[in-house]
Amino acid sequence: MVDPPGVVTGRYGTIGLVHYVEEPYWPLNTTLYVQDFKGNEPRFVYYLLKTIRYSDYLDKAAVPGINRNDVHRAQVYLPPISEQKAIAHTMRCIDERMESLQEQNTTLEAIARAIFKSWFVDFDPVRAKAEGREPEGMDAATAALFPNEFQNSSIGLIPTGWTARKVEEIAERVAMGPFGSSIKVETFVPSGVPVISGQHLRTFMLEDNSYNFISEEHAQRLARASVSPGDIIFTHAGNIGNVSIIPRHARYSRYVLSQRQFFMRCDESKTSANYVALYFTSAEGKHRLLANASSVGVPSIARPVTYLRSIDILVPDKRTLNAFDEAVDPMLESIQHNRTRIETLSAIRDTLLPRLISGKLRVPEAEAMLGKVL
Repeated sequence: MVDPPGVVTGRYGTIGLVHYVEEPYWPLNTTLYVQDFKGNEPRFVYYLLKTIRYSDYLDKAAVPGINRNDVHRAQVYLPPISEQKAIAHTMRCIDERMESLQEQNTTLEAIARAIFKSWFVDFDPVRAKAEGREPEGMDAATAALFPNEFQNSSIGLIPTGWTARKVEEIAERVAMGPFGSSIKVETFVPSGVPVISGQHLRTFMLEDNSYNFISEEHAQRLARASVSPGDIIFTHAGNIGNVSIIPRHARYSRYVLSQRQFFMRCDESKTSANYVALYFTSAEGKHRLLANASSVGVPSIARPVTYLRSIDILVPDKRTLNAFDEAVDPMLESIQHNRTRIETLSAIRDTLLPRLISGKLRVPEAEAMLGKVL
């Protein structure tokens, strides 16, 4: 057990990812860590180690790693302790703002999911009206949209007037991504049409950054695998069950899927893309999606397009879905806006940090620049 504070980075695997630790910790033998700061400001050391190019110190082993003694020989600029504290404080202000924005996003998504669950899983407004109570958390006009009784359906009891339909009945299109040979490293270009990969599907809303690109001409040849804002992306092999919606205010107007993905484009006259995406990222939706999965070899969903089309899904009436979109769209737009701000702050931090450490930029100058964005 090592007492805090500490700074930890990986010797293998997560090389270059540096963490500041404020609690007692057990460093594994696959890490490098700083316990003795030799009179320097610990958090400054954390930021200093984030500026080192660890790729310069990788060995030639089958699994590349870093030798502590090689890193020890790195030449670094070490400002006076007062300057170290000032730099650490400035960088921490940026990190705290980014953390605050991320916490806002977590809260906003949780609220959107809570509304979805209340309206379309627990049927709280319908149950309240059936019991002669006023639905909570909504105005009278929204409450009037919900029925006050249930009916039988192929998926069990559902609110009267709503239907259970197969995905193919509410989809404009369901289609696969391209063959693996269609997109290769050698086909990437500096700019063009972004290619969605698994790393972009880790959250409910597409993580809209850090893309590889293919040319417009190449994308045109893969038109059947082209997607756009509002489309819902699924993985069918590898990390199966990942589902993300391309936000309406996405960075690009067109994307191309990679080989282990397929997508659904909703018929907006019949349903809501937000509703469908939240359904397939809910516990019930994930269970239905993975019911046709195999874990033999590479985990995969068998016949993913055919299977998705066949899934029965609850379809509320369109006026209720419109009210749902009016409730959650502002939240999803705020999440996207906050993500953009986080990316901007991260880029500013990564630009300012080496200049502050080298002395090319002084803290008051950096703070003046940050005053416009924090």
